[in-house]
Amino acid sequence: MRVSDHQRLLVKIAKLYYEQEETQSQISKRLRLSRQKVQRLLKEARQEGIVQLSIRPLMGVFDDLERKLEDNFGLREVIVIEIKDYHDHKEVTREIGAAAAEFLLRILQENDLLTISWGSSLLGMVDSLHASMSRVEIDGIKVVQGLGGLGDPTNETHAAELTRRFASVLGGQAALLPAPGIVGSPAVGEAFKTDPHVQNALRMAASANLAFMGIGAPRKDSILIQQGNIVDWQELKLLKAQGAVGDINLRYFDHHGRSIDSDLNSRVIGLTLDEIRRINTVVGIAGGEAKYDAILGAVNGHLIDVLVTDHITAQNLLDDSIN
Repeated sequence: MRVSDHQRLLVKIAKLYYEQEETQSQISKRLRLSRQKVQRLLKEARQEGIVQLSIRPLMGVFDDLERKLEDNFGLREVIVIEIKDYHDHKEVTREIGAAAAEFLLRILQENDLLTISWGSSLLGMVDSLHASMSRVEIDGIKVVQGLGGLGDPTNETHAAELTRRFASVLGGQAALLPAPGIVGSPAVGEAFKTDPHVQNALRMAASANLAFMGIGAPRKDSILIQQGNIVDWQELKLLKAQGAVGDINLRYFDHHGRSIDSDLNSRVIGLTLDEIRRINTVVGIAGGEAKYDAILGAVNGHLIDVLVTDHITAQNLLDDSIN
């Protein structure tokens, strides 16, 4: 049985308050919750028996593992979910997406401006939002597309389609980036970037206070290759030869999270790694064996503030941080 984000949150807040001795004000700031809600959740944790003479752990809650990863990698928050099959990409993306959706609903506030990339993990998050609710009653939400469109515009993983669906379920406004995600040459890329509508969308995306980003890996079976006519395997092989282990928003980086300078990078229409890093809260959503090196590079390079991942990936990350 999958543990809900609410149960995970009860344990996390109880640990922070009773064991880490953080004040309710500090917890409120760290988790983007009102102080009144922190008080309410602490009371609920006591009523549910989670807080007794000691804090009772729940099956499927990895609070100690989360805390160690937060400390070792300087992450603001880590959310670890239990999965049955580490090698089943569909299960991993579905479960991680569901956990990311619950996390989003927990931290979402009025007038938040969100930006998103593309990919299967984000699709899992949006699908979970659609399946679990009708609309969110929070005013002033805006969702802006942080990467140009890739592949078939009607495909559900297409950045524009994800942005539309995401904004719709949040009851907010969608701002689309009217450009392809990858163009044929650097010169064409520069031409697109002079378009005032593209410039406006990119400025808005860069000013977001929340970013939800999938973490990709340069693999033959990646969604980027499967979509076809976006980028070919030879280009990804060249990137790997340069040390690329993963990408966020199609911006490739190495094991230390450093940007890879390449022809492909100059042809991408979307937020850069530096622009993403400057966003107040960047949530990385990824898990599974195929994504491990990419996730490690992202946390090594402090490209994300919050990580949503599976328990096996999380344990491997902790082991690597110690060794």
